[in-house]
Amino acid sequence: MSAPMITTDIHGNRYAAVHVDELDEWAWLLGRLEDWLLHAQPATAQDWAGFAGPCGAHLDDIVYVLGNWSVRMRNLAGHRP
Repeated sequence: MSAPMITTDIHGNRYAAVHVDELDEWAWLLGRLEDWLLHAQPATAQDWAGFAGPCGAHLDDIVYVLGNWSVRMRNLAGHRP
């Protein structure tokens, strides 16, 4: 694994070029984390709420984002969930 190439679009937004195989590995990892959080004990959500504070992201929102990222990465890698 090498460092990703950094590039910018016409608006100056920075992007990193990532090897497709790495996207699949990241998708797998995010999917596992999503699954773990979906089946976590209520104490996990309470711990997170205490850590994040009242203005922090809710665990349900994090699970939703992880699931979306995982699906998008798998699609980019050429796999269908």
